[in-house]
Amino acid sequence: MNHTAYTPSLPGLSTTDGLDTVINWGLGADSTAYLARMLTAPAAYGIDLDRTAVL
Repeated sequence: MNHTAYTPSLPGLSTTDGLDTVINWGLGADSTAYLARMLTAPAAYGIDLDRTAVL
């Protein structure tokens, strides 16, 4: 049986967007705290907000 890899696509998000970081925000306490920390001091963590997507 042949298996083909499935690569889901998200509108406005592709492999050519030049993103370095994707943050998954699940609306829980941990992911919210992480996101707040990254938005407060992104350079301290090596995050370039121009090259970051939050899902």
